[in-house]
Amino acid sequence: MNHDLALWHLFFRIVERGSLIKAAKDLHIDPSVASRRLATLEHQLKVQLLNRSTRKLSLTAAGTVAYEQMRPLLDEIEGVLGDISNKSLAGKIKITAPVNFGEHYVTQWLTLFQRQHPDITFDLVLSDHCLDLRQEGIDLAIRIGELPASTLIAKKLGNMSNVLCASPEYLLKYGTPEHPQDLSYHKSVIYSLHQSASPTRLQLSRGHVIEHVDLSGHFYLNNIGAIYQAVCHGVGIHAGPAWLFNEAILNKKLIRLLPDWQLPSLPIHLLRMKSHYVPSRISALIDWIALCWKDNDVGAKLPQDISLL
Repeated sequence: MNHDLALWHLFFRIVERGSLIKAAKDLHIDPSVASRRLATLEHQLKVQLLNRSTRKLSLTAAGTVAYEQMRPLLDEIEGVLGDISNKSLAGKIKITAPVNFGEHYVTQWLTLFQRQHPDITFDLVLSDHCLDLRQEGIDLAIRIGELPASTLIAKKLGNMSNVLCASPEYLLKYGTPEHPQDLSYHKSVIYSLHQSASPTRLQLSRGHVIEHVDLSGHFYLNNIGAIYQAVCHGVGIHAGPAWLFNEAILNKKLIRLLPDWQLPSLPIHLLRMKSHYVPSRISALIDWIALCWKDNDVGAKLPQDISLL
């Protein structure tokens, strides 16, 4: 059966969005058109794919099989057809990344990639939440931190170093910690979307010595850009990504604390859906981002000679 691929993509979108109206909006078609096209697909297959009610849609048994088996197959078919028909890299790539990291690095990386491959169209979604790749139709995701178990394919880019810092004004007012346990008496700025079960528990190491400290969470924020501003304005101490705080520390706007102690680094990965065939535009972008990561030295640690106040 030579079914129109567009009918299948409509069906996939309805399932993933849980709504025919939302799927139609995503695909820029009228809901009545979407309903007729879904009916056409079911007529061609001679089976009902979705149970329809006024409140919600649900998959039939046949619809479940159709979605689970056809979704990855058609993604691969489209990738192959796209590579066959295009001599150069072309097509749309939807990618997601953390907000501030995306602003600071990923946007520039994609801009440079598109300059080399002008037929590529990017849809960059910046979010500090872990979006569902299948439900949101995302090709690639950049994730920072330990990964939960999943069926996604992960490529590790490297590790991101973290640094402990505070503003000179804060330290003049509250004093400078000289040992990790001193941190428990200070005000701390906490990233509220931290994946750890104990976001206020901090680990520091020096050689074979490891210290665990329970921080006094004084100010919680869900965006590291806002955290940067809060720390610079003297709200408290924060342990965050070195790439974000490096420049401020070098310019003495912020002071690095406990430089002899190391914070755990965070892994950063590129994730994609599991597939037997990866379109050339996707594999090329994966290689490009890995190269950009290396060239930008994003995971670099701070110079050890940056002293305290």
